[in-house]
Amino acid sequence: MSVYSRLHQSAGVTSCPGSVLILFKLPNGLIYLHTGDFRAHQRMELYPQLQNLRVHHLYLDTTYCDPKYDFPKQDSVVQFAVNTALRAVQENPKTLILCGTYTIGKEKVFKAISDALGCNICVESDKKRILSCYNDDQLMKKLVTDKKASRLHVVGMAKLNLKRLALYLEEFHGLFDNIVAFKPTGWTHSSKSNSLADIKPSKWGRIQIYGIPYSEHSSYSEMKRFVQFLRASGTTHIIPTVNVGRPDQRAFMESHFKDWMSQGNTSSGMNGHDGSQTRLHGTNAWRSATPSNPSKTLETFFKKK
Repeated sequence: MSVYSRLHQSAGVTSCPGSVLILFKLPNGLIYLHTGDFRAHQRMELYPQLQNLRVHHLYLDTTYCDPKYDFPKQDSVVQFAVNTALRAVQENPKTLILCGTYTIGKEKVFKAISDALGCNICVESDKKRILSCYNDDQLMKKLVTDKKASRLHVVGMAKLNLKRLALYLEEFHGLFDNIVAFKPTGWTHSSKSNSLADIKPSKWGRIQIYGIPYSEHSSYSEMKRFVQFLRASGTTHIIPTVNVGRPDQRAFMESHFKDWMSQGNTSSGMNGHDGSQTRLHGTNAWRSATPSNPSKTLETFFKKK
C-alpha cells in the first residue's frame, strides 16, 4: 500500500498556521517530499519520518532562493518589531501601531506586539472570520473590530503607504496623533543591511513605516541547510516550485543547488551520506520530475496493492 505522511511544521513555529511537509512513498519505491510554502527550521531535521530516508524527488519552496535574501531569524525580527512598538508608545502614548498582513500569515508579529503592549488587536470582520479557523482561543479573546478599541490594528499590506496612512490617521482625531506601521515581508530585506539595527523607517509627517524582513518562507541559508540535510540521505532531484517561469531563473537556482551539493553538509547531527549522486534538472528538463499523468499517479497512489 502507498503511504503518505503530513509532517506539521509547527515544531519550529515559523510557517503559516496549518503548513505541512507532505511525504509520499509510492508503490514503485519512489519517495517524494513536497515542502509546500515553508520556512525551514533545524527542528525539522529531527522528524523521525525523515531519518535514514532517501528522498528521490524534492519539491522545494524556492521563494527566496537568492543569496541576497539571507534575512534574520524570525524571532529576532519579531523582537525588533516589539521593541520598536514599545519605544514608540513610551515616547508618545497617542501612537497607533499598525501591522500589515495577507489573507493569512504575519500572526506571530501582531500577536507578539499585542502581548508586549497589553492591548487588543483590531481587525476587520473578514479577517476575524479567517483567524477564527485557527482554533486559537487566546487570540480570539484579543480580537476586536472597533477601530477605536485598540491601539494595534492589523491591515492589508496594500494599505501600507505613507499617503494612505495619513488619511487613516485622520479617523482618530484626538485619540491618536501618529502612526508607526510594520510591513513584514522578506522582500524588504537588503543585503546592504548588516543587522536589524540598520533598518530605517520611511517617514512622512506623522507616519512611519518599517519594512521588516519577516517571512513564512525560508531564507536563503535556511533553504540551503535543509537541502544539505536531505542530501545526507541521497536526495536525487530538486524541483523548484517558485520563480520557475523563465529559463534564466531556473538556471540561476540550479547553479545554487549544485553549489550546495558540492559544499557538503552544514547541519549537525545528520545521517551519513549513502554515496549516491545528486542529479539536478537541466534548464529545460526541470519539469520531467513531475509525473506525466498526475491524476493517474494519484489514483495509483491511493490504491492498495
